[in-house]
Amino acid sequence: MKRKVGLFLLAVITAVSLGAAIVVSLAMYRLVSDKQAAEIRNLEASLTERFAVFQTMLRSQHAEIVAHMDKVLPEIVAELERMGRTPAELSVAELDRLARKYGVQHIYFIDRAHKVFQTNLANDMNLQFPESSFTRFLDSVYGAGKVLNDGIDLSSLTGTLRTYSYFGPKEKDYIVEISTDIRQSLADGAFGWMSKFFFEDMFSDAVRSNPYVKDVDIYLVTPAGAWSLLHVGEKLEPALVERVEKSRREEVVDADGRHVTVYSGEQTAAAADPGHPVSSKLVVRRITYDTGLARQAVTQVFLSALLVLAAMLPLVFWIASRLLQRQLLDPLFKLRGEAGAIAQGNLEQEIADTGRRDEIGQLAASFAAMRDAVRRTILDLKHTNQSIERFVPQAFLAIIGKPSIVDVELGDNRRQDMTILFSDIRNFTTLSERMTPDENFAFINAFLERMGPVIRTHGGFIDKYIGDAIMALFHRADDALKAGLEMLTVLDGFNDERRAAGLAPIAIGIGLNTGSLMMGTIGEKHRMDGTVIADAVNLAARVESLTKEYGVEFLISQYTYDALADPEAYDTHARDNVVVKGKTRPVTMFEVRRQRASLLPSSAGEVSPSAATEGS
Repeated sequence: MKRKVGLFLLAVITAVSLGAAIVVSLAMYRLVSDKQAAEIRNLEASLTERFAVFQTMLRSQHAEIVAHMDKVLPEIVAELERMGRTPAELSVAELDRLARKYGVQHIYFIDRAHKVFQTNLANDMNLQFPESSFTRFLDSVYGAGKVLNDGIDLSSLTGTLRTYSYFGPKEKDYIVEISTDIRQSLADGAFGWMSKFFFEDMFSDAVRSNPYVKDVDIYLVTPAGAWSLLHVGEKLEPALVERVEKSRREEVVDADGRHVTVYSGEQTAAAADPGHPVSSKLVVRRITYDTGLARQAVTQVFLSALLVLAAMLPLVFWIASRLLQRQLLDPLFKLRGEAGAIAQGNLEQEIADTGRRDEIGQLAASFAAMRDAVRRTILDLKHTNQSIERFVPQAFLAIIGKPSIVDVELGDNRRQDMTILFSDIRNFTTLSERMTPDENFAFINAFLERMGPVIRTHGGFIDKYIGDAIMALFHRADDALKAGLEMLTVLDGFNDERRAAGLAPIAIGIGLNTGSLMMGTIGEKHRMDGTVIADAVNLAARVESLTKEYGVEFLISQYTYDALADPEAYDTHARDNVVVKGKTRPVTMFEVRRQRASLLPSSAGEVSPSAATEGS
């Protein structure tokens, strides 16, 4: 009977405690949610106030730009008259000089057919404007003899804030147009510090000051779309903008169900003031916040209630010695044996009783956590060693006689006869100037990702990357030569992919030299690096550079040729004798030709010996 009453009371306490925990948790969730909603409203009002400050800054800056254009546009036309030149005769360099002289950015000349026939912005050359209200505006500018400005608008291509000024000289069949980037103009003008504060700190402060706010942004709505003021080029979906214009507010829940993004619309100063330079009449505020804090509060309250509940459950039913033996001593002996197995290195040892809700279970869970932590630490060390190997090749450690990177000390070195391979992308400087930094790195990594496996497959290892160039080392000259031939074959496939993507193919030059070199570590105790020191390395680099002068893909030195097991097995022929700078004895250069088709065309023909001899 006592046991039944005890079990009944235990059930009642458990039910009441769980009910109270659920009620308190729901109340906490509602409290936190309401507080978040109120702070989001306050943040929206704060964003509106900050944007109002920005509009005032834009009006002042626009007035300065207009005043400047009223002065310099006629002066530009007058200078053309003094030069006796027509706009079509000007070069891009002369247009850039005019832009710098008169403190403007982009200059356009538009004829009566509404076509840009001269500009210092190559992408807009020969731009044809279709018939529209804008071309009718241009017709009113021709021959008017005055400067007109159509306010501040967002570029339909880039989403940047710009203003355009137009001047139609009298008795001329063209219009001079000046395009000004407002953000750049602000940064260069008297508002530079304020502009920097607005774009970099003024809005991000809202994120830093609210732990649950993850991101904020401001979008100007124009006929060209809703573009971000803070993140240039970012644009809202037209359907979303249309809904915000109608309802003035919309909430979007992310796929994870945790983050909510609030879009709210607000009229700009231009909506009430037709004379305001900003053409946009609506601004959209975007606030993304984390609802997980409310859930976290509920979880903490609920878990706290469960802990209280667990503390109220006394162990009163099992007092007998046999049960004590089974519930306490036997598990302890078992845990001791499991701990001994782990101490001997068995990290897969199963830990029993981890599901128990008493001290034995906690101890077992602690042992299980310790086992898992040790296992993770060992795995982390393994992954760390694998990551280090990407920077310090295992082959380098093997050559200097070190089993691990931990054993390497400053000054460790070893002399070895090896073949050095250099490769370099032709005209990479010209190619990179046409790409953004992100595109440059993506291009180089895509190229190196294909070439690295070829080198490793043929028993070599990459000593270092030098920009777009590769320096690799091989124990056998035949392996290096075969790797170079396969690199050219892999390059063909890489170029096929570039052609398919509408990009121009690339060419590389490969040079080999064989000789004795010193491999070891240099630096100081806090920063070391592995390196290779030898004249053979310098000659290998020179051999690769000669591929450009000879207009060939692949050259090897006499030393590499002599080191080949069977030189007749490859399609080679002597190209020239070269005297390398700092040396007196000439070295014969051999061209290596691929033995199958799909070669890239050479950029030049045969080169005379004197042209290839360095220092001559």
